[in-house]
Amino acid sequence: MASSRDVDGFVRRLENRVAQEVKGRPRTALAYSGGLASTLLAMIARKRCALVCVVAGIEGSPDVQAARAAKLHLDYRVEYDILSRADAIRIRAQIATAHPKLTRSDIDNLVPLHAALETADGGPMLSGFGPSRFGAGMVAALRCVDVTFPIHAVARGATVSRAMLRDAALMLGLPTPWAHVAHRSPAEGAGIREVLRSSVRYHE
Repeated sequence: MASSRDVDGFVRRLENRVAQEVKGRPRTALAYSGGLASTLLAMIARKRCALVCVVAGIEGSPDVQAARAAKLHLDYRVEYDILSRADAIRIRAQIATAHPKLTRSDIDNLVPLHAALETADGGPMLSGFGPSRFGAGMVAALRCVDVTFPIHAVARGATVSRAMLRDAALMLGLPTPWAHVAHRSPAEGAGIREVLRSSVRYHE
């Protein structure tokens, strides 16, 4: 378990990084999933800019439901990109063409982020994109989009544990039930995993 000093230091570095990212922007978009990482970023960014949380997913998906709860209970400003099956397949095909060396799972997990970018009017967009390290292929793919990843920037190449994210969010006042949300991959959260697996193009 991280010490309170470690958590405080992480929070201060993340606050400073987010402040740098949003400085001078009249509006900042955050790719929002309702997960721990994106909610932590939302807590920090909304104090420093006019923040809009952009959620992309199929109607009724965990991410869309979480974003609606955040709008209701946390007073976040939220915009929704409700994906159709055709939308998900189209965006996935674009990513696969641009990055043919990515694994199928990585391509699937990039779909919600790319969908959110289509909805947002101008960037760069903030994203939590989970606490785990990126593989080389994912790093290359993410460099091609107008998105910044403050958590990974302040991690300095290390893996940020969910415990650290949770403790940081609690320190900033996130209600305990929100801090203990279960981890889900972007594709699962957006409700597109099964849609993509069942599509003909996915198996080509």
